[in-house]
Amino acid sequence: MRPSLALPARRWVAAGLAALVVGGGLHLVVSQPRPEDVPVVVAARALPVGAPLTPGDTELRQLPEAALPAGALHELPAGGAQAAVPLQAGEILSAADLRTSALLAGLPGRVAVFVPLGEPAVAEALGAGDAVDVHSPVDGSVVAREALVLRTRVGEAPGLWLAVEEDTAAGLAAARGADPAGAALGVALRPPPP
Repeated sequence: MRPSLALPARRWVAAGLAALVVGGGLHLVVSQPRPEDVPVVVAARALPVGAPLTPGDTELRQLPEAALPAGALHELPAGGAQAAVPLQAGEILSAADLRTSALLAGLPGRVAVFVPLGEPAVAEALGAGDAVDVHSPVDGSVVAREALVLRTRVGEAPGLWLAVEEDTAAGLAAARGADPAGAALGVALRPPPP
Protein backbone atom coordinates (compact mmCIF):
# COMPACT_ATOMS: atom_id res chain seq x y z
CA MET A 1 0.00 0.00 0.00
CA ARG A 2 1.24 3.38 -0.99
CA PRO A 3 1.19 6.23 1.54
CA SER A 4 -1.13 9.02 0.55
CA LEU A 5 0.46 12.37 -0.21
CA ALA A 6 -2.69 14.15 0.87
CA LEU A 7 -2.19 13.24 4.56
CA PRO A 8 1.07 15.26 5.11
CA ALA A 9 -0.41 18.19 3.16
CA ARG A 10 -3.50 18.14 5.35
CA ARG A 11 -1.32 18.18 8.46
CA TRP A 12 0.58 21.23 7.15
CA VAL A 13 -2.65 23.04 6.33
CA ALA A 14 -4.09 22.19 9.77
CA ALA A 15 -0.90 23.40 11.49
CA GLY A 16 -0.97 26.62 9.47
CA LEU A 17 -4.61 27.28 10.34
CA ALA A 18 -3.95 26.56 14.03
CA ALA A 19 -1.02 29.02 14.02
CA LEU A 20 -3.19 31.66 12.34
CA VAL A 21 -5.96 31.24 14.93
CA VAL A 22 -3.50 31.40 17.87
CA GLY A 23 -1.68 34.42 16.40
CA GLY A 24 -4.94 36.25 15.71
CA GLY A 25 -6.18 35.55 19.23
CA LEU A 26 -2.93 36.82 20.74
CA HIS A 27 -3.14 39.97 18.63
CA LEU A 28 -6.65 40.65 19.91
CA VAL A 29 -5.60 40.10 23.53
CA VAL A 30 -2.45 42.24 23.28
CA SER A 31 -4.12 45.10 21.36
CA GLN A 32 -6.98 45.51 23.88
CA PRO A 33 -6.49 48.39 26.35
CA ARG A 34 -5.78 47.26 29.89
CA PRO A 35 -7.55 48.85 32.87
CA GLU A 36 -4.34 50.67 33.87
CA ASP A 37 -3.95 52.23 30.39
CA VAL A 38 -4.69 55.93 29.92
CA PRO A 39 -5.25 58.01 26.77
CA VAL A 40 -2.10 59.76 25.56
CA VAL A 41 -1.44 61.98 22.54
CA VAL A 42 1.08 60.69 19.98
CA ALA A 43 2.31 62.13 16.70
CA ALA A 44 0.53 60.43 13.79
CA ARG A 45 3.38 61.32 11.42
CA ALA A 46 6.82 62.96 11.48
CA LEU A 47 6.57 66.73 12.05
CA PRO A 48 9.26 69.43 11.80
CA VAL A 49 9.85 72.24 14.30
CA GLY A 50 7.21 74.97 13.99
CA ALA A 51 4.69 72.77 12.18
CA PRO A 52 1.11 73.70 13.09
CA LEU A 53 -0.67 70.64 14.47
CA THR A 54 -3.74 69.80 12.42
CA PRO A 55 -6.34 67.16 13.38
CA GLY A 56 -4.57 64.44 11.35
CA ASP A 57 -1.15 65.13 12.90
CA THR A 58 -1.93 63.63 16.32
CA GLU A 59 -4.00 60.77 17.69
CA LEU A 60 -4.96 59.29 21.04
CA ARG A 61 -3.58 55.89 22.07
CA GLN A 62 -4.10 53.85 25.21
CA LEU A 63 -0.78 53.22 27.00
CA PRO A 64 0.27 52.22 30.54
CA GLU A 65 0.58 55.32 32.71
CA ALA A 66 3.82 54.04 34.25
CA ALA A 67 5.46 54.12 30.80
CA LEU A 68 4.60 57.76 30.04
CA PRO A 69 7.12 60.60 30.23
CA ALA A 70 6.50 63.49 32.63
CA GLY A 71 4.11 66.04 31.18
CA ALA A 72 2.59 63.66 28.62
CA LEU A 73 -0.54 65.14 27.04
CA HIS A 74 -3.79 63.29 27.67
CA GLU A 75 -5.91 65.47 25.39
CA LEU A 76 -5.42 66.53 21.79
CA PRO A 77 -3.80 69.98 21.54
CA ALA A 78 -6.09 72.95 20.96
CA GLY A 79 -6.15 74.68 17.59
CA GLY A 80 -3.09 76.80 16.92
CA ALA A 81 -0.62 74.47 18.68
CA GLN A 82 2.79 74.20 17.01
CA ALA A 83 5.63 71.72 17.42
CA ALA A 84 8.55 73.14 19.43
CA VAL A 85 10.79 70.17 18.55
CA PRO A 86 10.95 67.68 15.67
CA LEU A 87 8.45 64.87 16.30
CA GLN A 88 8.66 61.30 15.02
CA ALA A 89 5.60 59.23 14.11
CA GLY A 90 4.35 57.43 17.23
CA GLU A 91 6.20 59.77 19.62
CA ILE A 92 4.33 60.67 22.81
CA LEU A 93 3.70 64.41 23.00
CA SER A 94 4.37 66.38 26.17
CA ALA A 95 3.74 70.00 27.02
CA ALA A 96 7.42 70.70 26.31
CA ASP A 97 6.91 69.57 22.68
CA LEU A 98 4.53 72.48 21.97
CA ARG A 99 5.51 76.10 21.42
CA THR A 100 4.35 78.30 24.27
CA SER A 101 3.49 81.15 21.89
CA ALA A 102 0.83 78.91 20.33
CA LEU A 103 -0.94 78.91 23.69
CA LEU A 104 -1.74 82.60 23.14
CA ALA A 105 -3.94 81.85 20.12
CA GLY A 106 -7.30 83.52 20.69
CA LEU A 107 -5.92 85.81 23.42
CA PRO A 108 -5.22 89.10 21.60
CA GLY A 109 -3.32 91.75 23.54
CA ARG A 110 -1.79 89.23 25.93
CA VAL A 111 1.77 88.03 26.35
CA ALA A 112 3.10 84.85 27.96
CA VAL A 113 5.21 85.29 31.09
CA PHE A 114 7.00 82.57 33.06
CA VAL A 115 6.71 82.86 36.85
CA PRO A 116 9.05 80.56 38.79
CA LEU A 117 7.66 79.06 41.98
CA GLY A 118 9.43 78.05 45.17
CA GLU A 119 6.83 75.42 46.03
CA PRO A 120 6.43 72.49 43.58
CA ALA A 121 3.05 71.68 45.16
CA VAL A 122 1.62 74.94 43.77
CA ALA A 123 2.55 74.01 40.18
CA GLU A 124 1.21 70.48 40.70
CA ALA A 125 -2.12 71.78 42.02
CA LEU A 126 -2.73 74.20 39.14
CA GLY A 127 -3.55 73.47 35.52
CA ALA A 128 -4.08 75.19 32.20
CA GLY A 129 -7.18 77.36 32.31
CA ASP A 130 -6.95 78.25 36.01
CA ALA A 131 -6.97 81.95 36.92
CA VAL A 132 -4.49 83.18 39.54
CA ASP A 133 -3.41 86.36 41.26
CA VAL A 134 0.35 86.91 41.65
CA HIS A 135 1.51 88.82 44.74
CA SER A 136 4.65 90.93 45.20
CA PRO A 137 7.36 89.54 47.50
CA VAL A 138 7.92 93.06 48.88
CA ASP A 139 4.52 94.09 50.21
CA GLY A 140 2.12 91.32 49.15
CA SER A 141 0.25 93.58 46.74
CA VAL A 142 -1.32 92.02 43.66
CA VAL A 143 0.92 92.57 40.61
CA ALA A 144 -1.07 90.31 38.26
CA ARG A 145 -4.82 89.87 38.76
CA GLU A 146 -6.73 87.02 37.14
CA ALA A 147 -3.73 85.84 35.11
CA LEU A 148 -4.64 82.84 32.96
CA VAL A 149 -2.49 79.74 33.50
CA LEU A 150 -1.32 78.54 30.08
CA ARG A 151 0.95 75.72 31.22
CA THR A 152 2.53 74.45 34.42
CA ARG A 153 6.04 73.12 34.89
CA VAL A 154 6.74 70.72 37.71
CA GLY A 155 9.97 69.10 38.79
CA GLU A 156 13.27 70.74 39.73
CA ALA A 157 12.34 74.24 38.52
CA PRO A 158 8.57 74.53 39.00
CA GLY A 159 6.69 77.47 37.58
CA LEU A 160 3.74 78.75 35.61
CA TRP A 161 3.34 80.17 32.11
CA LEU A 162 0.75 82.93 32.49
CA ALA A 163 -1.14 85.00 29.92
CA VAL A 164 -1.22 88.65 31.03
CA GLU A 165 -1.61 92.13 29.55
CA GLU A 166 1.67 93.77 28.48
CA ASP A 167 1.63 96.36 31.29
CA THR A 168 1.01 93.56 33.81
CA ALA A 169 4.08 91.76 32.43
CA ALA A 170 6.17 94.84 33.29
CA GLY A 171 4.80 94.78 36.86
CA LEU A 172 5.66 91.09 37.17
CA ALA A 173 9.19 91.77 35.95
CA ALA A 174 9.60 94.52 38.56
CA ALA A 175 8.26 92.23 41.30
CA ARG A 176 10.66 89.48 40.25
CA GLY A 177 13.48 92.03 40.34
CA ALA A 178 12.84 92.40 44.06
CA ASP A 179 13.50 88.65 44.35
CA PRO A 180 15.53 87.42 41.35
CA ALA A 181 15.02 83.77 42.27
CA GLY A 182 11.28 84.36 42.06
CA ALA A 183 10.66 81.98 44.92
CA ALA A 184 8.91 84.60 47.03
CA LEU A 185 6.25 85.52 44.45
CA GLY A 186 2.94 84.43 45.89
CA VAL A 187 0.27 82.79 43.75
CA ALA A 188 -3.38 82.64 44.78
CA LEU A 189 -5.92 80.54 42.89
CA ARG A 190 -9.10 82.39 41.96
CA PRO A 191 -12.50 80.66 42.01
CA PRO A 192 -14.02 79.79 38.65
CA PRO A 193 -16.49 82.33 37.27
CA PRO A 194 -20.11 81.72 38.31
